[in-house]
Amino acid sequence: MSNIEVEQKIAFQTLGEAAIGTIEPGLDQARLEEATERLCAGEFHARTDGTIPCLCVDGRCGGKGELLPNAAGGSETLMVADDLTVKKFVHGGNGSTIDQYKHLLTSLKESGHPIGGHTAVDLRGAPSGCGANDKLSAIYAYIGQNAEALRGLVESYGYSISDDDQSLIIGNAVARSEFSSGDELLKALKTEGGRVDELTGEHMEIILIINRLPGTTLNRDAVRAEFGDNYQAFNVDVWSFEAGARAISEETASEDEIRQKCIAMLYYNLAAACVLAGPNLRVGILD
Repeated sequence: MSNIEVEQKIAFQTLGEAAIGTIEPGLDQARLEEATERLCAGEFHARTDGTIPCLCVDGRCGGKGELLPNAAGGSETLMVADDLTVKKFVHGGNGSTIDQYKHLLTSLKESGHPIGGHTAVDLRGAPSGCGANDKLSAIYAYIGQNAEALRGLVESYGYSISDDDQSLIIGNAVARSEFSSGDELLKALKTEGGRVDELTGEHMEIILIINRLPGTTLNRDAVRAEFGDNYQAFNVDVWSFEAGARAISEETASEDEIRQKCIAMLYYNLAAACVLAGPNLRVGILD
């Protein structure tokens, strides 16, 4: 993600007090350490021909197609990037997220880009089966209410955030008041012919991988084959954010605009992790 300056890098840490969710490791310590070390080393990452965010960060298995870059909610990350910055795909006022999502999906399709997301075999009462989708309003609220904590978390991973970027993203998150339901957004993706994986099982993620290694993404089937269903990983392919930002921007867009969209994606993805996961979820960076 070259449009965001990286000042340092870390091995792994935990989300800590920033996290307010429930997904976190609670398993055999020796096996946990092994899984953490091998995931952070990139052993289970494989090559992908995709270039922009398309599939979700969810650690569960069930994808039937090719491996494609991951971001929270899949293509939904790109909608959020637009919404928290220039609002190119918002027509007729702030409006509902469903209209913005439809316009963005149509634009991506017309440009020849893949679009995607997921549901779950067992929805367990959730509208769509994707936490980043179903909890979109809670994630926006988290961004607005925990601005400095989130900025500190982002900067602890080595990213430099200007005051202007912070003001733009937080201001737009707070201004968003109307959200479509998760099932409406899922239906829009299906209507546009997007890829919708059906994931299986319960959430058992132990770590969030911030993947900066270009052209790679996590092979969840390989993780399951080695560790079983009880050791999963959230995976965010931040290297794909810049291409994603350019795919939803005008050709004349400034480098500042591209950078701000990359940062907005990073905020959304980390805020989603904080809403869904608990304080002990580990975070590792893969370069």
